[in-house]
Amino acid sequence: MDYSPYLAQIKHLAPEITLLAFGAAALLAHLFARGSGHRLSGMVALAGLGTAALVLAFTPLSGGEIYSGTLNVDPFSMYLKMIFLIAAAITVTLSFRFFEVEGFETGEIYYLVLFSVIGMMFTVSAVDLITFYISFETFAIISYILAGIFKKELRSSEAGIKYFILGILSSAIMLLGMAILFGITGETGFARIAGALADADATVAMAGMVLVMTGLFFKIALVPFHMWTPDVYEGTPTPLVVLLSTAPKAAALAVLIRLVTTVFARFETQWVAIFTAIAIATMFWGNIAALVQDNVKRMMGFSSIAHAGYLMIGLAAAGSAGTTALLFYLLAYFFMNATAFALILLVQKGQGFGERVDDLRGLARHAPLSAACIVVALLSLAGIPPTAGFIGKYYLLLAAMEKEMYALVAAGAINTVISIFYYFRIGRALFMESGQGELPMKGTGGVTLVICGSALFLLLAGIFPSRLTEYVWALIK
Repeated sequence: MDYSPYLAQIKHLAPEITLLAFGAAALLAHLFARGSGHRLSGMVALAGLGTAALVLAFTPLSGGEIYSGTLNVDPFSMYLKMIFLIAAAITVTLSFRFFEVEGFETGEIYYLVLFSVIGMMFTVSAVDLITFYISFETFAIISYILAGIFKKELRSSEAGIKYFILGILSSAIMLLGMAILFGITGETGFARIAGALADADATVAMAGMVLVMTGLFFKIALVPFHMWTPDVYEGTPTPLVVLLSTAPKAAALAVLIRLVTTVFARFETQWVAIFTAIAIATMFWGNIAALVQDNVKRMMGFSSIAHAGYLMIGLAAAGSAGTTALLFYLLAYFFMNATAFALILLVQKGQGFGERVDDLRGLARHAPLSAACIVVALLSLAGIPPTAGFIGKYYLLLAAMEKEMYALVAAGAINTVISIFYYFRIGRALFMESGQGELPMKGTGGVTLVICGSALFLLLAGIFPSRLTEYVWALIK
């Protein structure tokens, strides 16, 4: 057998191979370095993420399907891969501070994060059911481990178990849908399945579509498959929530975009109706539930459900404008979310961190720059100008308006107003309420860097959105 074509195509997978090499080095550092092996493992992982980002910038596009039609390294996947790398780098940076305070040596999380990112990167390039499922499960299984890795806390173990049980249930449902699609078409490649579905029984094909989408809806935390989100976010170590609350959603949304534009294009009327109903229900459920939360992590958990609903507006709008808006908002949401969770790492309470809104009182007096940057992120989350969150929501609603989906536009606008109330509670605690004592602020340089860097991006992307929008638009043309 001639392997030369496969060896020639390996250059398109250079970022994944780089991450794999650094992941192995981080594992060895954790195993064999004495004393500070866990921190050395983190530094190796951080270097690996930076190197992989550099390699990704110079990786050639595949120009079509490679490795027998299982992968496609196109601009769309490259954009999402860069988001994964940034998310992982911020997670690793925040982890140094978090686990130092908690006194828990966790060198294993650093190489697990890298291996998880590899799974996500293959997922967004996958154009074949088998490749997609293996890649998807790779990062899903590592996500369950990361959620329950904090062995000192019962709620972390509970989060891991709950995430695992509901995760394998959703995977089983998705696998059943994939089996139906393979059964009626005899194909595993997305494009070949789409061609074969033209002659397949519509009812059976739609059953397969709904089952596959159900598994993805779970990973995106859409209503009614959202029930795991607040508990898992509350129990998972805070830096890891930054990764788990954004990157897996982005990977699942990417797969959903590929599926509806290729495999299920025949059923556009049906999936648009499904996405519209789910988007409206998800926005209202997430925002209303967040109103009554006192724990910041649970509040952001419900907030993330609502934002998943906003993202679904882009899919329901079905077209280039909707997809562009979704990809723009996805990047903005990542930085908004990272800032909101990093906020918790500024407030030390006893031997841990203050996670309640009341714990944030008077923080602006101790860390005025960080508090101001957090307010920028809160304004962006609420969709108030001049921030990237406002521009992202404007693009999403505009895409829905162009399709005359007025119910979706009204629901998005109403939920934007609702969300202001609970984001304002955090802002008020930071600036307008007195604290009950001094707030220790030692060793927060990395956390402050993440918060200020994210806020700067949100402002620049909000004031000068055209360059990012043009770039995203060029990806999907």
